[in-house]
Amino acid sequence: MRAVLFAALALAACASPAGGAPEQAQLPQHIREDLAQRNAALSEAGVVAARLNETADLGGGLRVRPLEVLEDSRCPQNARCVWAGRLRLRVTVEGVGERELTLDEAAVETPHGSFALMAVSPGPWTDWSEHQRPPYRFGFRRG
Repeated sequence: MRAVLFAALALAACASPAGGAPEQAQLPQHIREDLAQRNAALSEAGVVAARLNETADLGGGLRVRPLEVLEDSRCPQNARCVWAGRLRLRVTVEGVGERELTLDEAAVETPHGSFALMAVSPGPWTDWSEHQRPPYRFGFRRG
């Protein structure tokens, strides 16, 4: 009997999400809808997505690696804010060095062409404390 119980617990542990990531079904509907919209923006034609420490190959020798979120002061979508806030990201551009990008601001010029930070997932919500926030994903587009 103990062996069966142990096997059931082991199988349940294997079936749980990797790294404790939340399952979409466990999130509130408004957050699931927002994540779907943001993931669609990250999948648009011409947008290359990467997580922290992953490389986004934008073609033509332009490779960008997000290193660190310097600031994420974006106003949560379910809150009222005096200032909209911003997201600042430190990246390294292959062959160029480190740069700082701000979401939805002007493109950065490099010897291999220009690019901009166009999309970020997840969005800001006040109720992330109840649910584990998924890892950041950043969408870059050649300028």
